[in-house]
Amino acid sequence: MVEHLFLKPADTLSALISVKSIDVSLSGIADSRTEHPLKQLLILPQDSLRDFDLRPGQLKEDMVINPPFDFHDLASGTVVRIGSVELRLTFHCEPCSKIKTIVNPKKIVHRRGYHSQITKAGRIQLGDTISVLTQFFEPIPYAFADRIKWYLQRHPAPIYAADLVNAIGLSASYCRAVPNVLRHRDDIDSNLILYKSKRV
Repeated sequence: MVEHLFLKPADTLSALISVKSIDVSLSGIADSRTEHPLKQLLILPQDSLRDFDLRPGQLKEDMVINPPFDFHDLASGTVVRIGSVELRLTFHCEPCSKIKTIVNPKKIVHRRGYHSQITKAGRIQLGDTISVLTQFFEPIPYAFADRIKWYLQRHPAPIYAADLVNAIGLSASYCRAVPNVLRHRDDIDSNLILYKSKRV
């Protein structure tokens, strides 16, 4: 069941706005900040708030649900229906330094919520139930290096590190880590990744 819904102002420093329903299109949530295509809607199960003594909205989620199963255990690629909206679960939200003042990022790994991509538009309201559909999309790896490999296998063309990091749904701060992450990954063609210093 949907317990909380939020809209995100364009100003990232502003507080979330609690609402009773949201209208969802294939491009995102109406009247809310536009997010990455693989991270259009962040769903957080109530047990994560309870186990870490957090309040709804503190983790910048779009909705809080209370499903009758372990939501984080669902595989990437699973499709869920909430209200009249259908969502493809993409990957767990990675804890970052922005939340370290309210919770230990290391302890909340794989409990921080699930990012999703909208596959069917509609409306979600408080009290709506969540169901898992039989449809299934290709899973997206959670680990940084594995996600880079996943992307390059599907787009085997040279790409700047900043564009690559953005394409796989991570912030620009990850660019610095790309060389180190790939140092021991012989299964990834590092020649496909270009860096700013190599631009002409």
